Amino acid sequence: MSPVVSRHGAPGRGPGVGRLPPALVVAAGVVVAVVALVGLAGQAVRGNRTVGVQLESRTAHDAKLDDAFYQCLDVQAHSLVTPGQPVELVDDLADLITLLKGVGSWVTIADSPSTATARLSLRDGVAGPGACLGTVVVAQYTGAGGRTQVRVGTGASVAGHGPPPAPPL
Repeated sequence: MSPVVSRHGAPGRGPGVGRLPPALVVAAGVVVAVVALVGLAGQAVRGNRTVGVQLESRTAHDAKLDDAFYQCLDVQAHSLVTPGQPVELVDDLADLITLLKGVGSWVTIADSPSTATARLSLRDGVAGPGACLGTVVVAQYTGAGGRTQVRVGTGASVAGHGPPPAPPL
């Protein structure tokens, strides 16, 4: 039996050779459709649960507390430096992230520590009014003659202790 040759002279397939039976093609299509529908349904259930958690009163309370905490840090930082004044931020990574979340939208970070007007940091474990969940913003200024002055931010407080609760995943 001689091989089938296409119109261009290349060997090809004869009629029905290498073709899948129509029933197998339909079955594969049905399997793909079922897997896709199960995946979509699973994601819809997961999305519904996520929205449900976000709407719970506890989650809404925690989100409001989180907003109040960072707004409090923002107000305190504004009482220490004004937008446009170059500042140095604390070296502690956790405090740096917290500060950036509170003041990162307006603070100007100094090119080098020597050009900074002040060094902003956080002080934790502060009790009483004037603290943001037990945290205050602190500015350290270096004056003439290398003398250091430390000021604590004012203007806002959020009662309580510790950082705001972590958002649900």
